[in-house]
Amino acid sequence: MTNIFEFLQNHFYITFVIGVAMLILGGHLLVEGSVVIAKKLGVSTLVIGLTIVAFSTSSPELALNIIASMNNHGSLCLGNIFGSNIANIGLVLGIGALICKLPVTGQVVKKEFPWLIFATCLVGFAAALLPTLNLALGICLLILFAFLMRHWFALGKDKNSKVGEQSDDVVPDVACSATTAIAMLIFGLVLLTLGGKATEIGAVTSAIHFGMSEILVGSTIVAIATSLPEVVTTIIAAKKKHPDLAVGNVVGSNIFNILLVLPITIFVNPIQAPENVLFYALTMIGMTVLAYFLTLDYRLKRKEGGILIALYIAFLIGSAFI
Repeated sequence: MTNIFEFLQNHFYITFVIGVAMLILGGHLLVEGSVVIAKKLGVSTLVIGLTIVAFSTSSPELALNIIASMNNHGSLCLGNIFGSNIANIGLVLGIGALICKLPVTGQVVKKEFPWLIFATCLVGFAAALLPTLNLALGICLLILFAFLMRHWFALGKDKNSKVGEQSDDVVPDVACSATTAIAMLIFGLVLLTLGGKATEIGAVTSAIHFGMSEILVGSTIVAIATSLPEVVTTIIAAKKKHPDLAVGNVVGSNIFNILLVLPITIFVNPIQAPENVLFYALTMIGMTVLAYFLTLDYRLKRKEGGILIALYIAFLIGSAFI
């Protein structure tokens, strides 16, 4: 076992790439298996789209954070969450808007985005002001997450909802038996676990090798890698003329990262906030608020997509000097 870990650390760049690939494949299998099981249990397609599909794009972050937190790499965990949310706004939404103008429904603008801003500010200021993100904060975040889940389930019962009308576009149509679905779900979880460990080894070793801080590696390299499912989903949604899915995917994924991934990470091991966390917290809050104001006219235009991408590039450059 020692020889295996030495090999993985010595070839950290290969380990990182393999780990990310396993995270993405594992998340894909997890969602497809879960959707089949949920449909067979009679769960509405809207609820599946807002919960299982949104969770699937956040599963790489969750898998990595659990493994990293168990090994006391809290800064890497926090950087991964903050960096993923920044990447989802600046990179993912920006790319989607460049591909096509993205209409945004009133449900997202009036309800989901304000909740995302509230949760983002709560976590951002907590990380900047508190020396340790502890169990009390984790419990508060999970309570808020439970409230939103109740809201989404209630929304799923509203057959006249605009979001409900698009729910079939959100949920992949996977035809397979319940046994195959369970096997996909289990195999997906295994890949997520192994991929999380491999990505953690690759990321931490990279930080040591290049003299970078864990939060810098987590918020840039790891965050971009674990945000690939969102990038793929947004590009496909935009090309297939389902633009609201592109925006909803980002908003939902960011909510899951803050209100589910972070508290679970804290429960595994409380996070000591790094010294330069204020930069990442303010960037995450600022990008989220900006994206909200850009969608107030119920669309995200190509020029605005270019602005988001430019700001994300500025964030990457600024991170190198913090």
